[in-house]
Amino acid sequence: MPRHFAAFATIARLRAAPRPARPRGFSLVEMMVTVAVAGVIISLGAPSFLRALGGHAIKAQAEELQDAVRIGRSEAMKRNGPVVMCRTEPTNTGRCAGSGGDWQTWLLFADLGHSGEFVGGDPILRQHLDVSGRMTVTSDAPSVRFEATGIAHSDSGSAVFKLGPKGAAADTPQTDRALQRQVCVNPRGEVVIIGGGATCP
Repeated sequence: MPRHFAAFATIARLRAAPRPARPRGFSLVEMMVTVAVAGVIISLGAPSFLRALGGHAIKAQAEELQDAVRIGRSEAMKRNGPVVMCRTEPTNTGRCAGSGGDWQTWLLFADLGHSGEFVGGDPILRQHLDVSGRMTVTSDAPSVRFEATGIAHSDSGSAVFKLGPKGAAADTPQTDRALQRQVCVNPRGEVVIIGGGATCP
């Protein structure tokens, strides 16, 4: 075979030979940079995300309290007898607590015996059993009693439920203060949700 034909054959074989595949995936440096950037993004976004979750929980709990008050008033008028909404302890949700404090668990029932206490046989109209770690729900009122006339009674006059992020204090950041809510129940049995810094009507 002539020399020039052998050279062409060698070049053709080299061109046809498969090239070694480039390694796929991330190098160690690329992976470390990606993890570092992701860490920065998460650290910046996590507080806002947690506040958003807390705000959603506070809003949902405030609306549930508002609905329970409306149901209590309506049922008292419908049944022509008292209906009581009382605070319970998370460790004993089948008994009214008897004092104000943490309202994360509560009970709404028809008070058939007019005793102001929940006893066997009293129909349960609504009950809240979940305790959230994202917020606090407090009130000085141990209970709210709805009469057949629609009037609402509580030991503290107008019942006010205060809801806010867990751990919030007087010097809490403005973003956390904006999440606070109050559920106001007046002696006429009317209920409204307002901001944490407002005054109940």
